Amino acid sequence: MATIQQAVRTMLTTGTTLSSGSPSVPDSRVTHGYRLQESALPAVTYSVDSRGDASTSGGIQESTITVTSIANTSEDALAIAAKVRSALATGTYDTIPIDAVIVTNETLQPETIGLSDEQEPAQAVTTATIYWRP
Repeated sequence: MATIQQAVRTMLTTGTTLSSGSPSVPDSRVTHGYRLQESALPAVTYSVDSRGDASTSGGIQESTITVTSIANTSEDALAIAAKVRSALATGTYDTIPIDAVIVTNETLQPETIGLSDEQEPAQAVTTATIYWRP
């Protein structure tokens, strides 16, 4: 049986939205939860932060998801976030129908300095609420 986490990954990788154009994020760089620090960029991580009944009958679930677009520059992170917004679409993914997707927030994280004077990768975060049926 498919999980909502699998369905969200399939939603993000369906079609060629993330992997087309520039910057390009191959499907193999779309990961749940985190990415390894030394892995190639750009990349996308996602998490399903909550799950609950959205109807009194319990037939529809509501989940909040967070998708982080990670790139070397803020410009590329924002370009990937725009692709993520396009990829967040209704449909059936891994047998799980997603009936509605509402983007609730988009944020460019402030630049951070790593070890020594190195810049950490830029991150654009997209938060959405999805309504789905198990």
